[in-house]
Amino acid sequence: MGRKLFKYTGIAGVFFLLLACGYHLEGRPENLNPRWRSIYIPVWENPTADIRFGEIMAEALRERFALAGSLSLAGKDEADLVLQGKIISIAVGGLSYDVYTKTLERRVTVRAKASLIEKSTGRVIWRNDNLSRFEDYPVSTATSGGSLDPGREEALRQVAHDLAEIIYHQITSSF
Repeated sequence: MGRKLFKYTGIAGVFFLLLACGYHLEGRPENLNPRWRSIYIPVWENPTADIRFGEIMAEALRERFALAGSLSLAGKDEADLVLQGKIISIAVGGLSYDVYTKTLERRVTVRAKASLIEKSTGRVIWRNDNLSRFEDYPVSTATSGGSLDPGREEALRQVAHDLAEIIYHQITSSF
């Protein structure tokens, strides 16, 4: 009997400590307008040579919002909010070299801007015109699937994932 009481007291203590430090499960932010139930995330405008990155960015954002469950994903006509973005630039540069001409490692840097718009009023609820993220990746000498730079797409996917996290947290903390 004493062991069970000790066990349950310990569990309750941990639970209360978590509550005391402000920890909470992810979900709908408390200050999020109750009228906003759904979000539409279109493919981002992308004038760069990496034409698929606008699609990769939208996919990462959709996954992030679906994971949180705070807003349901919806089509353009049904959504209460629209999260749109534009890729400003994607730059790739060498970081380390073997001898003088062989690149061993590269860095891909993405600059972008995004805004969250209430569809019914057209009001911009959140905006960030200075999003930036980079990822370093090793240069592979073996080509994979016809790609000249196989590490680049994986690095771009990681950048998209990181930007999606940043955008999600900036949006939800602004309410």
